[in-house]
Amino acid sequence: MARRIVIGGAVLALTLTTVIALPVWRAQGQDPAQQKGTAAENPFGALDHLMDEATPDFGASDQAVGGDQDFLRLSPQSDSQDHPKALTENVPYSTCEKAEGFETEVFQASTVEAAARRMIYSYVRQQHVLDTRDCSCSGKAAPVGLVEEAVQNNEVTEGKGWNRIAIGNDYAAKARQLRDQVEAMCGGAF
Repeated sequence: MARRIVIGGAVLALTLTTVIALPVWRAQGQDPAQQKGTAAENPFGALDHLMDEATPDFGASDQAVGGDQDFLRLSPQSDSQDHPKALTENVPYSTCEKAEGFETEVFQASTVEAAARRMIYSYVRQQHVLDTRDCSCSGKAAPVGLVEEAVQNNEVTEGKGWNRIAIGNDYAAKARQLRDQVEAMCGGAF
């Protein structure tokens, strides 16, 4: 294994030397392909022709480029254009102050209970924005009391020992689904 590391390091060093030295040679007006010399003077002479070759043109049309851009979009666009319009201007959630009660130990602890509450809160925030059609900080920083209601509903339906990981993951998945709707309504990132 040590031999592989040494060989890999040597190949990396040679590659970096080539990448660095070739532009320097050309900047000085010396084209390495035209230099006469031995392999000891120019160890990369056999590779110089690769740098001089034109890159292949794959004939990408405007339509193909547009298709590539559509493919590379990170979040899918909403299919329906009949989504409700927001009543306020969109403000990114990252610039907003956290809701009162969110910074408490109940939410911020490193426990499964707190993690479940944070996942529920991510869903509650998305749903609150859709319900109020408020894309400002007051709409995105949903009341923490809504999380407590969801926890109580889970305790009623599932019992006190409800599976916090599974149900929290369900809420997180629902929140991701709602996020596209919220961003379409607000006209920008959550």
